[in-house]
Amino acid sequence: MGLRRNNKVLYFECSAGISGDMVLGALIHLGVDAEELKRTLAGLNIGPFNLVPNYVSRSGVAGVDLQVLIYDEPQHDHDYDLVGESEDAGATPPYPAEHDHEHLIKAHDERCKHTHTTYRQIKSLIENSGLSAVAKRMAVDIFTVIGKAEAAVHGKGLEDVTFHEVGAMDSILDIVGTAVAVERLGAEKILCGPVHDGQGVIECRHGLIPVPVPAVMEMLKDSDIPIIVETEVATEMVTPTGFGILKGLKAEFRPTVGLRPEKVGYGFGKRVTGRFGAVRAIFGEEYA
Repeated sequence: MGLRRNNKVLYFECSAGISGDMVLGALIHLGVDAEELKRTLAGLNIGPFNLVPNYVSRSGVAGVDLQVLIYDEPQHDHDYDLVGESEDAGATPPYPAEHDHEHLIKAHDERCKHTHTTYRQIKSLIENSGLSAVAKRMAVDIFTVIGKAEAAVHGKGLEDVTFHEVGAMDSILDIVGTAVAVERLGAEKILCGPVHDGQGVIECRHGLIPVPVPAVMEMLKDSDIPIIVETEVATEMVTPTGFGILKGLKAEFRPTVGLRPEKVGYGFGKRVTGRFGAVRAIFGEEYA
C-alpha cells in the first residue's frame, strides 16, 4: 500500500538554536521574495528600513544570513546590498563604511528607545497596518506569546509589558516578516524538531541572565517543544523571538516526520557557537 498524502507542511530543524533573523532568512532561502516582502512590510509605517538577504556558504552549505537595517532618514539610491558573500570563495560583501555603519546602529538604538516598545503599541501597529488578516493574526499571536512570557518574568500585565530586545524594530520586522512569509508559502501545518540551546549566562539590558533566558523558560511551561541543552556551548542559542515564533505559529513537535521535501532553506545566525549555525526550514508534503 502506498503512502497517503496528508498536507503541505513547514518543518523547522533547530539543532543550532533559533532566532528571528534565522527563521526569516530560512524562509527567504526557501523562495519567499525579499523585495516583495519589503514592500509588504512597508505597510507597517515604522520608518525606513531594509531587509538584505546575504547569500553565504558555511561548511559548504548555502543559505541566507539576513541583515535587517534600520535607518533614521529615508534612503535614496545608496542602499547597501549585502549579497554574494561566500566564505568558500572568500568574497567580501559591500558593507557600509564604518562611519555609516555606526550611524545606523546609533539610529537603531535611539528609535528603539522611543517607539513601539509595549505589547499594546506593537499590537496596534500590526492591526492598523495594510497586512492581510491572516498575517496580522499570526504576527499578533507571536507577540502575544512573547508578551505573556515577558509579563510573567517582569511581574507586569500583558497590555503594559515593555519589550526590550524583542521590542527593537528589527525584531518587529523579523516577526511580522515571518508571518507574511509563512502565509505566502501556503503551509497547512507548522512542525518542528527539538530546539537546542546553550547554557551559562548572557548580558542584556537588565544585566547578566541565565541561559535558557527567562522568557524562553516561561514559554516552555505549557509547550510540548523540548529544549536540549548543549553543555559545550556557553551562550544563548535560542532567543525569545525565535522560540516565540514557533509557539505563536502553533508549531507541533515531531522528533521525526514522514516528509517529501519540495524546498529546503537555511537561515544563518550571528552567534559563533562552534556548531553549524543555521535553522533549516523544509517545505513539502507530509505522509501518513
